[in-house]
Amino acid sequence: MKNKDLATQFLELSEYQGQDKVVTSYDMKAIIEQMPKVVPVMSKLPQLDKYTGGFASGELIAISGPRKAGKTLFAQTLTTSFARQDVMSLWFSYELCSREFINRFPGELPVFVMPAKMKAQSLEWLRARIIESLVKYGVKMVFIDHLHFLFDLARMRNTSIEIGQVIRTLKIMAIEMNITIFLMCHTAKLDPYTEPGDDGIRDSSFVSQESDSAIMIWRNVQSDNEAWLKVCFHRRTGVLEKKIKFLKVDGLLKEAVCIP
Repeated sequence: MKNKDLATQFLELSEYQGQDKVVTSYDMKAIIEQMPKVVPVMSKLPQLDKYTGGFASGELIAISGPRKAGKTLFAQTLTTSFARQDVMSLWFSYELCSREFINRFPGELPVFVMPAKMKAQSLEWLRARIIESLVKYGVKMVFIDHLHFLFDLARMRNTSIEIGQVIRTLKIMAIEMNITIFLMCHTAKLDPYTEPGDDGIRDSSFVSQESDSAIMIWRNVQSDNEAWLKVCFHRRTGVLEKKIKFLKVDGLLKEAVCIP
């Protein structure tokens, strides 16, 4: 196409009818009305659902916080809730071995799927496993723990920009495959008494910039079973900086008190 003169391109494209053809806003509205309606899946955590409106297909949700803050525990709480609603989740647990990860679920193990063997630093492999899970199990939720296992940090020339490319790839996957992706991310080192924000996500500001929502979680350093969760922003609902107090109850997180 680039070697053709402009007049030839005008002539050829005047009759173009490909799937990516340009249409009017009214044509696009009619196309959208023929699509299945997007019904967000609720977490069954009342305040969280109030702020997020649930989790919709096509969304990329960044979950971050300091080390040992409860990111995986929060994601496992969501997984358990989704399973109780017959919503299938796919887990990529890079950080924990499968035995330790499975054993961290308290009581009866919820139904979800995961690769029998993990492969790090390959988005192509990740994409293939997601497609496999869609075909075999009808997966709707995908959890990735965590971001830094998706690339080789030592080989990166510009860490921030290249992480941004990874985030965009995940966002495209979420839209293309009609799934919700939850991505766990580490933060830079923080004072344990300082409330973290999404600007503290490690290595790249693109994580929060390209995600649909950023959720921060951190522990109360003066308590063994209290944690705070903050919806830093949510594009669909317009929520900003909303905090929820959580308690660890029977091995999972449960909402305590909302701070307006």
